[in-house]
Amino acid sequence: MLITMAGLTKLQALRQELQEDAGENFPQGVMTELLVLYDVCKLLELNIFQAREVIGELAWKYITSYINSPACNSINCEQIKHDIDIFVQAQ
Repeated sequence: MLITMAGLTKLQALRQELQEDAGENFPQGVMTELLVLYDVCKLLELNIFQAREVIGELAWKYITSYINSPACNSINCEQIKHDIDIFVQAQ
C-alpha cells in the first residue's frame, strides 16, 4: 500500500506526542500504544525503514526486542504454574 509523505509525517507526529506524554517513562510507559502504532505500520505495508522512522529509533529497539523475546520472559512462569496447580487442586 502506498502512503503519502504527509501520512508518514502524521504517524510520526503521533509517536512524538506519545513520547512527550510519557516523558521519562518512554517507551515503557506507552508500550501498548507503540505496539498499536507498529501494527498500523505493518497494515499500511510500510517498509522497515519507513516504520522505523515513524516509531523512532529508541522505541523501535524496544518494540522489536519485546516482540522477539519469549512470551514468558518478563513474568514468573513457575509462580503461575504453581498458582494454577493450587487452583486445580482446590476444585
